[in-house]
Amino acid sequence: MSIKLQSGFEIVSYSDLRYEEMTVELQYNGEQIAQLNMDGGVENIEVEILSDSMSLDFSMTFKLDDFMDALDKARKHLKNYVN
Repeated sequence: MSIKLQSGFEIVSYSDLRYEEMTVELQYNGEQIAQLNMDGGVENIEVEILSDSMSLDFSMTFKLDDFMDALDKARKHLKNYVN
């Protein structure tokens, strides 16, 4: 499942074999920038900032409010997976 935001962010849910629980990936303009996991529990969701998979010409510059909104929506999406 994928949720596209008007700000250029996209939330993609999937199961990463490195984690025991469900994860969501946060993309910006098609580039993976972060991954959220809830291996520590629903109230201890962790975010991993990804930089090694970005293309060289990608600039991770965006509005702070857009980034915070995307993180919040990704967190809520992950929490809803368990409920």
